This record gives sequence, C-alpha cells and structure tokens, in this order.
Amino acid sequence: MDLKQTHKAHRVRKAGASVKKKQQKNKNAEKNNPKAFAMQSAQKADRMARRKAELDEKKYHVPMADRTPIVPPPLVVAVVGPPQSGKTTLIKSLVRRYTKNTLSEIRGPVTVVSGKHQRLTFMECANDISAMTDLAKVADLVILTIDASFGFEMETFEFLNLLQTHGMPKVMGVLTHLDGFKDNKRLKVVKKNFKHRFWTEVYDGAKLFYLSGVENGRYLDREILNLSRFVSVVKLRPLAWRSTHPYMMVDRVQDLTDPELLESNPKANRTVALYGYLRGTHMKGRDRVHIPGAGDYQLDETEKLPDPCPIPDKERKRLDERHKLIYAPMSEVNGVMYDKDAVYIDLRKSAHEEQAEEEEGERMLNELQKVNTISDQLATQQFSLFSNAKPITADALRRPAVFDEAKGDEDGALDSGSASESTAGDQLSSSEDEDSQDEDDGEDILRNVDASDSSNESDSDSQSSDATMRLAPIHTGVKRVNLMDLVYGQADSDQSKPVEDIDDCIKSLAISDDLDESKLRKFFITNPGDSEDEEGSDSSEEEGDDTGDFEDLEVGSNDEGEQPASESEEEEEEEEENEFGLAADKMKKLKSKFDRIYGSDDESNVKKNFYQQKKEELQKYVDDTRDEMEELSTINYRWAGEYVKVVISDMPYEFMQGFNPHLPVVLGGIPNEEGLSLITLRIKRHRWYPKILKTGDPLVISVGWRRFQTIPTYFMNDRIKNRMLKYTPEHMHCSAAVFGPYIQPGAGFCAYYMKRAHNFGVAATGTVLENSQTIDIVKKVKLTGFPDKIHRHTAYIKRMFNSSLEVAKFEGAAIKTVSGIRGQVKKAHGNNGVFRATFEDRIKTSDIVFLRAFHTIPIKRFYNPITSLLSVTYMRTIAEIRRSKNLPVPNKKDSHYKPIERVVKRFNPLRIPKSLESELPFKAKTKRVLTDAPSRAVVMDKQDKRVADLLGQLNLLYKDKARKRRETVQKKKEDYAKKRMAEENDADARRKKKRKAFFRREGQNQKGAGSSVKD
Repeated sequence: MDLKQTHKAHRVRKAGASVKKKQQKNKNAEKNNPKAFAMQSAQKADRMARRKAELDEKKYHVPMADRTPIVPPPLVVAVVGPPQSGKTTLIKSLVRRYTKNTLSEIRGPVTVVSGKHQRLTFMECANDISAMTDLAKVADLVILTIDASFGFEMETFEFLNLLQTHGMPKVMGVLTHLDGFKDNKRLKVVKKNFKHRFWTEVYDGAKLFYLSGVENGRYLDREILNLSRFVSVVKLRPLAWRSTHPYMMVDRVQDLTDPELLESNPKANRTVALYGYLRGTHMKGRDRVHIPGAGDYQLDETEKLPDPCPIPDKERKRLDERHKLIYAPMSEVNGVMYDKDAVYIDLRKSAHEEQAEEEEGERMLNELQKVNTISDQLATQQFSLFSNAKPITADALRRPAVFDEAKGDEDGALDSGSASESTAGDQLSSSEDEDSQDEDDGEDILRNVDASDSSNESDSDSQSSDATMRLAPIHTGVKRVNLMDLVYGQADSDQSKPVEDIDDCIKSLAISDDLDESKLRKFFITNPGDSEDEEGSDSSEEEGDDTGDFEDLEVGSNDEGEQPASESEEEEEEEEENEFGLAADKMKKLKSKFDRIYGSDDESNVKKNFYQQKKEELQKYVDDTRDEMEELSTINYRWAGEYVKVVISDMPYEFMQGFNPHLPVVLGGIPNEEGLSLITLRIKRHRWYPKILKTGDPLVISVGWRRFQTIPTYFMNDRIKNRMLKYTPEHMHCSAAVFGPYIQPGAGFCAYYMKRAHNFGVAATGTVLENSQTIDIVKKVKLTGFPDKIHRHTAYIKRMFNSSLEVAKFEGAAIKTVSGIRGQVKKAHGNNGVFRATFEDRIKTSDIVFLRAFHTIPIKRFYNPITSLLSVTYMRTIAEIRRSKNLPVPNKKDSHYKPIERVVKRFNPLRIPKSLESELPFKAKTKRVLTDAPSRAVVMDKQDKRVADLLGQLNLLYKDKARKRRETVQKKKEDYAKKRMAEENDADARRKKKRKAFFRREGQNQKGAGSSVKD
C-alpha cells in the first residue's frame, strides 16, 4: 500500500538576521526599476504627502528640558482605587513578579529592581483626599484599579481631577473582579464599555488591563507578566513643577530624640530623621522644606547614604536572583521591619524548635530587646576607677564639698591611696585636654597600627620604649587613660609609671614608626579609600565613586603627595601634549565654548527643522548645566537620584505619635515660596459638584506642595473694576482672591471642603494668576433718601446719611429719583446727615432718591495650613456651626419676598383745546369720517317671516338628529372597545396557561434526564 509522505509547510521568517539582509538587498528596488514605481496620480501623491506631514506634526510636543540624572531615582508607581478593589493584591503580585518575594502586608513604599536600568517604588493610596492629593503630586505612573462588578466610583474620578491640576502623569487602568462574570458575551460587553469610559476620562488609547481571577492570594502570573512588561517600558514625560523643585517621598522615619528628654517630657518636640530618594533638583543643608500635612521646617542635616536598592553595577543580559532586590523598610521583608522608633526582627520558630537551645545570634537579639532607659541602667550599674578600690554607684556620685583647706591637706598626707587618686585624676584631666586638642587638629592622625597575635614576639623587639610605656597601663590596670591619646600618640609619657613584666601584659598591640602607611590605612574609618581590599585596590582607583561606599567629607580630598603615580603621569602627558601650556580641563572648557559660538567641524550640513533645533538647544543646556554641577561636586549639595537622610528638629510630637505608614510623607523644597501675600486665582466650580461656592466660606486649596485653608473672595473684572460676587457662576470661570504663601504663576490647583458633604469631593479647579500685596475688589452700594424741602430745582434730602462727614465723602456724587430725574450731591446742611442737592427738574415730595456707589471690600487674611499628619484644626462654615449647635437660620423680615401688587392706573383721555387744534397742521388734526349711505332697518312682510320661521325649524330638527347620531356612534365604539378588551384578557389567560404547562413539562423532562444520568 503506497502512502504519500507529508511534509510540514515552510514558514517564512518574519524577523531575524536573514530578514534584515533581504530587506537591505531590496532596499533600492525603486531606484533599479523607476518605471514600475513611478507616480501614477498627482492628486494621490499630494494627499499622501499631506497625510504624512499631518502624522509628523501629531508626534511633536512642546520640547522640555529633561533633567533626569544619569542614575535616575526609582519611579513612583501609585496604585489608586476605592476600597476592596484589589490594590494590595496587585502590589503583592507585582512584587512577587519582580523579586520572588511574598509580602505579608503592604506598609509604606516598596522599592524593587524592575530591570537592568530601572527601579520602581510602589505606594498604595489610602481612601483619603489628603493622601490622594499628596500622592498625585509625586506619582510618575498611576495604576487605577476598577472593580468591574461595581463600576467606576467617585474616588477614581476625584483622583483623576487631582492629577489634571497637579501635572498629568502616565495613567494605566486595571479591571479587577472579572471572575464574577460567567457569560463570555456579557464579559466582552463589560470590557468594551469600561474601556471606552476609561478613554473618555483619561485619553483615547489609554492602556486598560484585565485581571480575571485570584490564585493563592495573587493574580494570575500571565496577566501580571503582561502588566509588568508595560510598566517596565513605559516612557514618561518630564513635568515642569517637579523638574524645578527638589522633593523626596519618605520611605523610612526614625526618631532621634534623646530618651531622657522623652522620659521627662513625652510631649516635647522631636528630632526626626527622614530617609528617601531625592528627586527633582538638588538640595543642600539648611534649606527650607514643606511636609504636606506637617508644615514648614528647616533642614538641620542632609547626608548621602549608600543606595539600599541599587541598579546592577554593570551591563547584564538578565538579572539573577541576587540582583532582584527589594527595599521595603516599613513592610516586613525577610523578617525585618523598620518602625518609627524601633527595628523589629521576627524570629520565626516551628513548634519543635521552641524547645531547642538558643543560638548565639538569637541570644544576642533577645538581650538587645531587654534594654531599659538610661536612668534605669545607671541605677543598677557600678564601676571602679582603680584596682582594689571601692565600686562607685550612681547614688554615690554626688558628695558634699569640703571647704576646709587644712583638713584637705591632712587627709591628703595621711592616705597614699588618695594621692594616687589625685595623680590619676590629674592624668585624666590632662588626657581630656589632649583629647580636645586631637579633635581640633585634623592633620596629625596616626595611620599605622599593626594588630596580630602571631607576630607579637617578632614585633616586640622593634617597639619603641615610649610606645610601650603608653600602652602598658591599659593591660596592667594601674590607671585608666584616654584611648584617643594612646592611639594618636599625644599622651604625656612622663606621667606614666613603669610597670614590671610588661611583655606578659601587652597583647600584640605594637606601634611602629617605620611601617608603610598605605598598607594600614584601611584599619581606620577616617580613611576615604578603605572600601576595597588589598587585592581590589587597583579596581577601586579605576571605578571611582561607582562603588557606592561611604566617604568622609571631613578628611577632604587627597594631598598632592598622596596622588597615585598613574594619574600624575597621565596629567603630565596631557600637559606635554598641550601646545598652549594650559590645563586639560581649561582646554576642554575653551573648546566647548568655541564650539558653542562658532560650531564644531563634525556637524552635518543637513538643515534641521525648528523642532529639532529647540530640542538640541534644551539638551545642550541640560548637558552644560550637568557639567558645571559636576565641577561643583565638592559643595555640600545632595543631587537628584541619591538616597538621602534628612534630619529635622523641632518636629511636633504628634508626627511620631500618630505616624501611619499607609499615608504618604512627602518632603518638598520651597525655594522663594515662604512669604505670605494675596494670590489671584482663576477658578471654576467643578461641574460634578452639586452646589455653587459662596464668598466667605473657608475652602481648602491644594497648590504646589502645600494644602491650606483660606477664605476666598470671588469677583469678576469688567475691564474697569473688580466687582465682588456673592456666589460663583454656574458654568463660567471667575476670579478669586485668597491669602497664602507665594506660589509660581501658572501653577494648577484644586479646592475642596475640609468636611465632605457630598459624594464628589473636588469643589473647584483653576490656575494661579499672580501674587500681589493689594487687590481692590468693590461691591455695589445703593443708598436711599427722601426729600425734606423742595425749592424748584433744589431739594434737601434726608435719611440717606447719618452725619456731615459721610456727606462730605460723597460730595459731587450723582443721584437719581425713581421717575428718572438726575441730580448731584452738593453740601451738607446741619450735622444730622441732611444735604442739599440739585436736580435737572423739579421733584415731588413722594419721590425716592437713590445714590449708586461702589464700596471696597477688605479681603480676609486667613491662612491655616492643613496638618493632617498632626492634630487637625480647621475653620468651619457658618452652616456647619449652625448645624452642630442646632441654631435656626436668622429670619429677617426685609429679606422676605413680598407679593408685588401693581395697581392699574387710569388716565383721563387726552383733550386738545379747539383753539390749539385749529392751529395744528392737518396731519395732526382729528379726522371725522362721514358715510353717505346711512344704515337702514330691514322690515319683513308676512310671507318672508313664515319662510324664515320654517327654515329655523328645519335647522333645529337637523341639529337634533345629528346629535343623536353622534351619541349612537360613540356608544357603539365604547361597546366594541369593552368587547375587544375582554377578548384580549381571555387570550392572555389562555397563553399564560399554555406557557405554564409547557415549562412544567420541560422541567419534569430535565429532572427525569438528570436522575437517569446519576443512576
């Protein structure tokens, strides 16, 4: 039987080296065959060219300077969503994907290494508008979790509005709880609806991921892998506010306050150390910073620390497990957790290990946990200054002073031991003086120490006698001296007492004057080059600062004599090659300046468009600034990308007492933003907020790093003056004047009330217009008066003012009566507020005189920083105060609306005298029209009257028959409608009965089929 052999179909390669080679080969196909690729239609070519130009224009954005450092800090990924929407599970799944670690609880920021050049800091956003506001200011990427079983909630829309005002970062959506949909068609429709609604709120094409279920407390690995890939390759656009201000999201807090002070005063101000990655621009010590929710502070100290979660040091094709680092000090990672005032180490033991003996490390940890306060330790400890002396306790430290000199001398002569004590005391005081000299003098540092038990005998011969006499008292116990004096060699050797059997007492601690210093410098912390071993010393010179070890800035740079020989030789070669005899860095600066002015030789002659030129100018500006900053690296500046420790004193105790790791702590620099002034805002009520805003109600404004409560005054400018508004317009922008700190014009802000009264919290949004010290806002004033005396065109008006001083202020003001007669205020008449006024016509006693003017409104200077991380105190609105105290709204009779009764006035007809009418022109005279044919009365005879009566009777009979016919037809229609209704009811009853019988049979059939299958 013949069988044909089947071969697998050939699959053409779509990617790889062979495809690229083929594409390169066919690259010039159009040039080789111009007839085949000639233009066929000029119109089509024109349309294609226009379309290409439009697509190129869509790609352009306003060029911005990218100030991201060479080693960028981790990206802040904010996971935001309503409660029970899957935020914690999502962070645990992503951390598990990146680091293979499982976190039991998410507390505070979690930093992971996500790739060869990138790190991510995940932060879960609490369901609090203050936390959402602070996190929206520092987030680089936002992941919105949406519960598909419930839909979009107000928290999601609020956070999106906060992002829009504080700088819109990249936003991704995650749709959770999709495992509740069992029908695939229904699930497809839900996904489509959510995607288009999400695009409406964010932008078209925004990424929306779908998480279908949870396994073992985490989302599915394939879905998390897809999400993590998009997160790792996301491209971010720099934001202007963040790139011009230094800021730091704190990932660890430590209380450095003296325990003795806390024991005496638990409510004393604290000294707090804040740790985190510095972002934005540089920061230095003594800078002013603002912590949202805590207030303004001055930095006491800034210190660079080694990166706890560094990027892999060299280029790698893949990351091993040891390079997949995680840094979450507030969360429990590998059994270690940092709290605000302690470090917790979890020693997990199984049931059978609890009976076993403790190891040395566990025993040390248990002893460390038994630490009491300093006062309790001193109360139980004792020590002795000399051998064979009575121990001294804390209670015996204070003794009464003796002022009798003779008695003192007598006591000193009697006891030789007291003499030795005084001698030892003199030695101690002298050693303390020498210690202070050693601390002041930083140049005389002993760098050569050799400690080895095996080389004791060989080194003992080369020891100097002075060194031996200095070191002898440490081991013999004759006296106690300062160790700093012994190490740095400034103790007085004459005061030391010779001791017998020194070789038996000294244990292999020798000091030599002729040893090589470079070999022994690594034994001291003050050595700046002690990070590498002897074997790796050469590599440390080449790598420079890439090792990331500590550096003591007090020692400073190396001297000229300590400079390595290789570097000095290279500099000599560069100086020899330079024909001008200038330093290499000087020549580099001059060359860059020449290239910037006249252009370099290697520039291509291709003409660049405006967009490319602007991008290159900005990039060159950033590069030049970075080069200048590298030259200033010796200044005590902390640069963006470094892991920094910041110390702040005088922090209120509520900050540490109520510290919550789930709330973000942001530290932002406030250069030139400390003074208070009046700020003009352009504001608009949010379209989803149900009520309009009222002037005088305290409002919380979030702008820059700050959140503060102030009292706004709304107004609109009519090109002449600023007129106050009692309420904001319904669907329009208006201006507002508030009192607060200086803020950069053009910055966006959002406003909300401290106490949420509605479902949607964001009350208004807008931008900052200007900062000024005075803003004139006027309000319309309408004064009324009544005539007192009238003399032709002059009248005396009363009850408009109360004194002559008020009249003098309004002299020359325009007034008007109800009837429209205009006038002017002249002079006061008496001291009771009556004034003389002139009018353009005589007024009546019943007239009411009005004066329309504008009164300047004083702006309320109220500024209350919102301290949500401390004890929160805020101003309430009048409505909230009335509601809390059950006070009724004041009832003013003048404010009530009264029914308007308008009496119709009847005027007499206009009568023109005949003498005047005769003088009027013909056009204005009254016309009297006379008809020639007068009206005649119709008189019928008997025959006509009989005919008219007959026609009337016939008409009456016809109308009666028509009425009866209409009634009959209407009755027939009603009967037919009743009949049709009855038939419909019967048909419905039959259909219902038939349907019940059908479904009853189907149910019985299915039940029978199921029971047969079970059998």
